[in-house]
Amino acid sequence: MKKRAWMLNGMLLVLGLAAIYFIIASQAAKTESVYEDISLKELATGREVQIQYADKPTVLLMFTSWCPYCNEDAPKIVALEEQYRDRLQVYGVNLLYQDEVSELESYVDRHQITYPVLMDETGDMHRKYGRTGFPALFFLNKQGEVVDQILGSTDMETIEASFLRLLEKEA
Repeated sequence: MKKRAWMLNGMLLVLGLAAIYFIIASQAAKTESVYEDISLKELATGREVQIQYADKPTVLLMFTSWCPYCNEDAPKIVALEEQYRDRLQVYGVNLLYQDEVSELESYVDRHQITYPVLMDETGDMHRKYGRTGFPALFFLNKQGEVVDQILGSTDMETIEASFLRLLEKEA
């Protein structure tokens, strides 16, 4: 009986330590600078654009034109970018290596996207951010550190709450 109690306590201790390690590791990953200098071709101009984090907090949206969830979230991101554009910058990052330029142009027109849309032609940026699913929102502070992220589609309130948290951290 005592042996079982010791084994149970030992297993609970190991599980507790593993949970603590996981929490610490995931927090460290959230504040890690994923990509120092992002330079991608912009859809509208065809020129290389380098994102300047020091100007404003930054929201990166990784998406494809054919993704139903990306299409579902596009109007939400457009509305929030319009509302907060004076306090933060939003960049759409199309995973062009999985998409077509003509489809991307149609997507931008259909959703009336006015923020810069950059093209990840090789998938390098997608790999840097862990090959997440999409849509994927990454919230970066002025040092280029990821401080929050949303993977997959969600409601407007959740996305706006992350926009506001990013602005509060930079205030």
